[in-house]
Amino acid sequence: MRGLSAALAAAQRSSSARPYLGVTLHDRDVGVVRLRWERWYTGTEPDGPCAVAVAGDGALLRARIDPATAVLHVQRVAAPGPVSQYALWTQPGTVAVAPRLGLAAGGARALLATVRADGVSIEVRESMDSGATYAASLLLYTAPSTVTAIACTVQADGAAIVVFAYGGTVYVLRRTAGSTLWLAPVAWTPVLATVTALAAHFEADHQVLVSGTTAAGVAGVWSTLYGGGGPGAPPNTWLPLTEVAVAAVGTNVSYRASGIGRADVPRAVLVESYAGGGAYARVQLAAGIAGTAFFEQLWRDPAPFAHASAHGLGFAAAGADAWLGAPNGLWHATPSFAVTALTEDVLEATMEQSLADGSLRLVLRNDDGRYLAGRAPLALAPGGELGVAPGYALTGGAVGSDGSRFWITEVRRRREAGRAVVEVSAVDGWGVLRAWTAPRQLTWPSGAGTAGWVLARVAERAGLRLEGGGSAEALALLPSFTVRAGERASTALRRLLDALPDRVVMRGVAPTLFEPLAGDAAVYTFGEGHAVLAARLDDAGAAVGWARVFGQTVVAEAVDAVALAAGAGAMMVVDDNLTTQPRASARAAGVLRRAALDAPRGELVCAPHVGLEVGDVIAVTDALLELERARFRVAALRLRYSRGGARPRYEQTLTLSVV
Repeated sequence: MRGLSAALAAAQRSSSARPYLGVTLHDRDVGVVRLRWERWYTGTEPDGPCAVAVAGDGALLRARIDPATAVLHVQRVAAPGPVSQYALWTQPGTVAVAPRLGLAAGGARALLATVRADGVSIEVRESMDSGATYAASLLLYTAPSTVTAIACTVQADGAAIVVFAYGGTVYVLRRTAGSTLWLAPVAWTPVLATVTALAAHFEADHQVLVSGTTAAGVAGVWSTLYGGGGPGAPPNTWLPLTEVAVAAVGTNVSYRASGIGRADVPRAVLVESYAGGGAYARVQLAAGIAGTAFFEQLWRDPAPFAHASAHGLGFAAAGADAWLGAPNGLWHATPSFAVTALTEDVLEATMEQSLADGSLRLVLRNDDGRYLAGRAPLALAPGGELGVAPGYALTGGAVGSDGSRFWITEVRRRREAGRAVVEVSAVDGWGVLRAWTAPRQLTWPSGAGTAGWVLARVAERAGLRLEGGGSAEALALLPSFTVRAGERASTALRRLLDALPDRVVMRGVAPTLFEPLAGDAAVYTFGEGHAVLAARLDDAGAAVGWARVFGQTVVAEAVDAVALAAGAGAMMVVDDNLTTQPRASARAAGVLRRAALDAPRGELVCAPHVGLEVGDVIAVTDALLELERARFRVAALRLRYSRGGARPRYEQTLTLSVV
């Protein structure tokens, strides 16, 4: 249950309280600010390695390598805009093409890292005037074999790193603040067989995106972090690699990292290339989970961007600007944190939530055409995010219980009988999970993590951050689990949840894993101060009364005699993840427990309790039904709101199950 202020808790028990439904519209993609890219430049430069950065004075810095001539080109646009000049370049020298290049800015400093034409000599060119001019090439290190990748970061105080790779190992050259001395290279601790590209960004620590292959031949892109004084890792140490995208051996798929930075959340740019029939090289963009920092290393599944290039795009963001850059193209986006209040325009609303689904239907006034296409906010379209806060009007102003989030699936504009309205349909996190389908097979071998950990990894792919520790079984089971290519995240999540006594309650972008226990205490009592408008009790038996579980060399069963006597059937489970008797016995008991929770026990209609959530346990007192603080679990919630007209309404219907 969400916490409520004393005044709001009192208002919902009052028969004279005035209803309030706060509704806000956000231009966010599952909690993440949406970047609406607009192409500002289309040129004739040959495609090749490229990078972008934003100087401290707001100037846009670009760098590229011509793959045919190996000539390095740099550019500074002091006041970038949609009609600025992006075709003028200077040429500081010739470099190796394959390792690509690094470009970073911090304050008035800009650092350009490349490999000389010999393929082994690490060099930098540094600017002290925000990229207007660069000093001559400075040799930092000569590698013993061909360098395959390079990137860099720099801070306003002069602290900087250059990361480069040869022989499948990444090395760090480091310079401390205020110094001109570069320290000797130090190898990283993660392990890859090959490294094909690097990208880096500094924000408290050094964020690094790396592509290559593992010793088993798996191609992929991974993120990691090199400690630079921030919260992510101790100084000068590495975090383990976190998967952003991988492809199985033999699929002819390879990856290349090309950009990393932050715009609301961490962002990564990569290229997925396929070498078989119908070969392609497609730029993909990946975003972090809403509200996360780099050190958490939580990534959504990458999505394709409308640009094909084997070299990828550079990425940079600062203030109100975000940039994607190719040698012959430049895209700009302005992250919008604006919030549109819809509250006063809501005529009707129906919000439904359960442990398996959630939806929202709004009817908005449109008598003056404020929500017509072309006049409505851009976010009032499929994908837009709605925040819903049911509450009551208090003396000091209306107050709602925030926390519910929905994402628009359909917008209908209607006019009939002299009335113009907009109908909006939206889904909660379960709808987000249904919308995501695996673009490739995802596999976690037995022992890679607990069942709860695997559930979180699946949810992350769709953009949700699963919270809550869950049951002892969720922390003990170490399953082998595969999400098949084309499978929906909701289907995969439920397959694994079927092996556990746990349920998931959707809380915006942060669903919570919890175990419904028979001994859970009631969080609220209806019928004692909070009137029950209508109630119904159902005497329905569970669908399963006998559970038989077959694991790997273990067998277990559980029996519910009462359910069997009422006509319940049997369920058989076969699961090779079950290798011990305690795990098999827990699974059998869980099958019966889930069946009991799914059996309906009734319904209750009341003035809305605006902090109540599905999964909560409530108590009900009702003399006519002979209930004295009888406990039930809330299996589903439906809130109906309608203002004005012949039948104004503000009520809540609770679907009840056993505790």
